[in-house]
This record gives sequence, C-alpha cells and structure tokens, in this order.
Amino acid sequence: MRDALVADVVTGWLAPAWLVAWTVPLAIADIRTRRLPTAMVNRLLAGLVVLSLVGGLGSGSVLSIIWSFIGAAAFGGLLVAVRLAAGDALGGGDVRLAVPLGWFLGRSALRWTDIVALIAMALLVSAVGALLTSAVRRRWREPLAFGPWLCLGALLVGMA
Repeated sequence: MRDALVADVVTGWLAPAWLVAWTVPLAIADIRTRRLPTAMVNRLLAGLVVLSLVGGLGSGSVLSIIWSFIGAAAFGGLLVAVRLAAGDALGGGDVRLAVPLGWFLGRSALRWTDIVALIAMALLVSAVGALLTSAVRRRWREPLAFGPWLCLGALLVGMA
C-alpha cells in the first residue's frame, strides 16, 4: 500500500513538477537565444528517468518504464525524421528535447496506440501555439522558438 502511494506521488506529482521546473528555463533560453542547451535537456531527461525508476520500483511494475522508453524513442525518432526531411527548419535542440518529452508522455501509456495518440496531440498543441504566435507577430518567415511550444504541448497532454 505504501509503495503504491509512493509510486502515485512520483508519477502523478513529482514527474510533472520536474518537467515544469526544467521546461520553463529551457523555454526562456530558447526564446532568448534560439538554442536549447544540451546540458539542461540532459538533466531534464535524467531526472525523469530517475523518477520513473523510483515510481516503477515502488509500484512493483516496470511497465511504465518500458512505455516511457518507447515514448522517448518514438517522439525523438519522429522529430529526427522531420529534421532529416525539413533540414534546418527544425532545430537539433528541438529533436533532443523530444526525447525527455516523449519519456514523460510515455509514462501514462498502456499500449502502442496510446503513445501515438499522446505524441500526435502534443504536436498538434505545439503546432497550433506556434502558428498562433507567428500570426500575432505577423512574421511568417522569421525563425520561431519551437521548444516552448513542444514543452507546453507535452505538459498539457501528459497531464490530461
């Protein structure tokens, strides 16, 4: 009973809090410099992995860890493919950021279709936010920091 409570607290509260604690400074850095610092993205991922391990071991099940890994590989792999197809239209930092965001999204998946749906919804939220920002700025051809929108999409979808 106590282990299950620890697992619920870790996955239900600490993982989202960790995500917010790192994505806010990452978003600020991306907006200011158009760069997502690799060290910050790596720390975000490391913390999510540790929290997943604690939650998984506390619950006695490693399924959430496996689904988190699949989510990270799927989201990261998808953005690698987009980067290869679109060239510099999508930054390398956004691709790196997709890995911890996919890890976060995968923690609540129960099957492969959940991963696909969560990533698709997060990307939809991200794209709509980026398009609205470009429309408000009226600068369609000027580069836009996409990292903050990726973070927001993953957080909103991962908490729903």
